[in-house]
Amino acid sequence: MSLKSKDKSFWSMVIKPGIKNTFTVERSFHISKAIIDYSSRPHDSCGIYIHGAMTSLLVDHGDQQGIILCNLHMQDNKKVLKPEADLDLYFMAGQTIALYSAKIHPDEVTNNLYKELTIHLSGYQL
Repeated sequence: MSLKSKDKSFWSMVIKPGIKNTFTVERSFHISKAIIDYSSRPHDSCGIYIHGAMTSLLVDHGDQQGIILCNLHMQDNKKVLKPEADLDLYFMAGQTIALYSAKIHPDEVTNNLYKELTIHLSGYQL
């Protein structure tokens, strides 16, 4: 099977904590999924994993700064937030955007754990 220029192709990005990924979109793309990298979850000094970690995925686009795309949470017993989110976001060629994670949760214990989490984004190019 050959890919033509208009065929969709896989797209992905890894969002590391504390790094703002700013770029101009060269080829339009769609983000379908955001998920916490399970292996990046924080652990205590004894090596026991802490499951209450939370992080938010944000985008800066033009004069719109800090737009929350989703909140991701590693705790299994909370039904409101999950470690993954289905997204339906399109970014067009020529747009300058920044994708990044941030702690916005008011609970200081959970809030401080976001630095340990990595978010994987996946989707397709148009």
